[in-house]
Amino acid sequence: MTSQPTAAVPDYYAKRFATTFVEFVTKVRAAVEAGALNPAYSSTPAFLMWQTEALPRLEQELAEIQNAYTRFQGGETGPLAQLARIQLGLAGHLDGFPLDFAGAEHAAELDHLETAVVMAAYQLCAAAGVR
Repeated sequence: MTSQPTAAVPDYYAKRFATTFVEFVTKVRAAVEAGALNPAYSSTPAFLMWQTEALPRLEQELAEIQNAYTRFQGGETGPLAQLARIQLGLAGHLDGFPLDFAGAEHAAELDHLETAVVMAAYQLCAAAGVR
């Protein structure tokens, strides 16, 4: 069971979470675009899963987070905090989607940003009192 946010959340945590998720999805898009141009990656099952499943799901989540951040700026903390709670499990949600789908360099960047999203989500949840 989740608890409803009870604490005032500093804008810093909300903005950090939203912008970090934007950066992660932007890097995923860039990796998919780069992989599409490289025949060594573009026909692999891992690449195709990212292109057809993971990226569309992340783009939908990004739209939800951006909407919730807009609502946060209007004083509504709950939706963004609940989405942050969901993103605490980002690595688990992407289990089965290898980060090296477009090469080792992209994998390292994506791993770093995935961790940054989870850390930003944790800080937002802690500030909001969401478990």
